[in-house]
Order: sequence, then C-alpha cells, then structure tokens
Amino acid sequence: MFQHEALTKGRYKRVPTRWQTEFGRWVGDFGVPQIVKALARDPDLRVTNQAVYEWLQGHPPRPARAMALVDLSGGRLTLEAIYEHGREIRRPEGPSAPEVDTERQRQR
Repeated sequence: MFQHEALTKGRYKRVPTRWQTEFGRWVGDFGVPQIVKALARDPDLRVTNQAVYEWLQGHPPRPARAMALVDLSGGRLTLEAIYEHGREIRRPEGPSAPEVDTERQRQR
C-alpha cells in the first residue's frame, strides 16, 4: 500500500502544521516521490523519501540540497522559506513557550 492510499484510508495522519508552511505546501504540491526522483539525477544530492519527511518534521536539508530544491521549485521556494519551515515546526507552542532569539541560534 502506498502512503497516499493509507492517508486516504485514514491509516496515517498528517500533522497539519508541517504542511501549512510555504515549504510544506510546495512539498505537498510537488510530491515526495518526485522530489526524490529529481534529486537522484545528481549522485551528491540523492535522498530517500524518509529524508524528505524528516525535512517536513523540522530537520533542515543540507545547504546543497536546499539550493537544489530552490532550483527545482522554479523560484517558488527560497532558502529562507526552507529554513524557516524547520524553525517554525520546532518552535514550542503555547503561552509558556519562551521567546526564541533566532539571531543567537543562527550564530551557533
């Protein structure tokens, strides 16, 4: 069974916030298998479906892959959108969540 069939049958639940960012919407529109196939053309950029889903979970792609995704998107994505996705997904929720100093994190 393919994942889209499992999603249709309700066996897997998508975490909505992962798909509502600019990057998440692009991945949803373009398709995970198509991203894997397109990046496979360059041996240094090859990834698995699992890697793309990890990006959606907030683990950012390496810079070379991120730049390839920007090219692949035809200008729809920016590097900022890709990396902002990870920051947004990993951001704690709720009123007690501490403010995050993104400038300090960028320097790490």
